[in-house]
Amino acid sequence: MDYSFSMGYEHNPARESLPSAASEALVSAWYRMQVQNAHLLQRLAVEHELNPIDLRALKFLGVDESPRTPKELATFLQVGSSLVSAVIERLESRQFIHRAPNPQDRRSTLLHLELRGVQVVEQLRSLYGRALSGLFGHPDQDAIVTATNQIEEGLRDAASF
Repeated sequence: MDYSFSMGYEHNPARESLPSAASEALVSAWYRMQVQNAHLLQRLAVEHELNPIDLRALKFLGVDESPRTPKELATFLQVGSSLVSAVIERLESRQFIHRAPNPQDRRSTLLHLELRGVQVVEQLRSLYGRALSGLFGHPDQDAIVTATNQIEEGLRDAASF
């Protein structure tokens, strides 16, 4: 299989020098990891009686402690304003998030995680921590973090169209 699509870091000499068998093994391992991640997310969604898009919204809102606007959430979810409004209303009615006035823009609101939303995000981060625990203290941990950051950038580039 040809995996020569643009991932945003084509000029990485280490990446360009990989033999195709190593590339296939890496893509295959990544794919299997993503299948398991999807299974984990589905389990978490069922446990908290969330649908997948609502869980994705909580993940986005929990990336850091910065409040987000509905427009930012819609952009991340790649949905229109009516669907993002429905997501916000569902999450707010179940006390996963709350809206507050946006001091920068009177016409907009800011979305904040409530305690229930924080708990879901913390549970997911804890499950990820458990899955990654074998890498903690690994002699190449810095290289693993760098590679993970490169993958994040590549996925961000691949997702923007």
